[in-house]
Amino acid sequence: MSKSKKDITIYIITNVCRMTLAATFIFSGFVKANDPLGTVYKLEDYFAAWGIGHMPQTLTLAMALAQAIVEWGLGVYLLLGMRRRLITIVTLIFMAIMTLFTVYIAIYNPVSDCGCFGDAIILTNTQTLLKNILLLACAVVTFRYYKTILPIISRQASWIATTLAMVGIVIYAAYCIYTQPLIDFRPYKVGTDLRSMLDIPTDQRPQFEVTLIYQRNGETLEISIDDDDPDSTWTYVETRRKEIQKAAPGIAADFKILDADYNDITTYLLDNNEYVILLTAPILPYADQSTMGRINDLYDYAVANDIPFVALTASSQEARNRWIDYTGAEYNFYTSDERELKTVVRANPGLVVIHNGVITGKWSNWNMPDTDEITNIITKPTKQS
Repeated sequence: MSKSKKDITIYIITNVCRMTLAATFIFSGFVKANDPLGTVYKLEDYFAAWGIGHMPQTLTLAMALAQAIVEWGLGVYLLLGMRRRLITIVTLIFMAIMTLFTVYIAIYNPVSDCGCFGDAIILTNTQTLLKNILLLACAVVTFRYYKTILPIISRQASWIATTLAMVGIVIYAAYCIYTQPLIDFRPYKVGTDLRSMLDIPTDQRPQFEVTLIYQRNGETLEISIDDDDPDSTWTYVETRRKEIQKAAPGIAADFKILDADYNDITTYLLDNNEYVILLTAPILPYADQSTMGRINDLYDYAVANDIPFVALTASSQEARNRWIDYTGAEYNFYTSDERELKTVVRANPGLVVIHNGVITGKWSNWNMPDTDEITNIITKPTKQS
């Protein structure tokens, strides 16, 4: 029996909606798996906006990975047309929840962007709401007419394909945590000339209100980053950052290095025609200390070879002193913005090598280089233009 025009129309619309959902979920899940710590930092932005104190990064990382896996899995199942009824129900519930959430962020604007596509595509909260309304409509259609979704592989092969897809995304996410995002959508990718950011007018840069949170005997103290640190009876908890001015279109970074007197020395360091080694440790109280032996070796190597070694943090002087006392570090810390440091390297601590202001290498605390690897980079012949 031939299908009516109505049946054909429903079939086409349903499968267009299915593929739209599949493509969106697969892309969204992939970019989150590509940069799990970027999702962690976005979750921390939400927690800070809601007044939730510091949460263990293992917990927020688990939440970030779960979100990536769920979105990727839904996309794969929709693409393959497997478990049609169950997956369309889950998709409808998921999109209903996410749409309600984006109604909230569009109204109250707790963060500047939802982070649904990481750094790959930046959407405003209103754009995110409109996107989710469209996806919710697609989810309703696929749920209503799920029987018109045709599997593109056999049932016998489906478990192999889905298992490979799910195991693959977990391995990929683990690799990106161990090293750095394999596909770098950030403004600080290897090969970026940081000097190009120095000429951005102040009124085009993003501006933030930074608040330092301390606690003592159940009391909470909030101070500006320009205020003096409290006495040693107060314990540093976290740094909260609220965007008060959005960047101009195409401007994504605000990289600055300040000395002990808060003088901007960024230009001095980036205009150095030689190599510079940057150690980034956004929040020292939560930095991985297992790499300290290797970092101290790198510092000794830098001193022996007259290479500037610059340690950057957003933590208080008290936290810096504790770090130096505990690790035996002989280097001094300079001040840089916490979010920018987290964007430069997805690690705490991380390492960056710069030559003529250009990023030539980046490493996380998991794959921190040794002196031999740094030597190979520094002695590698530079291509002449």
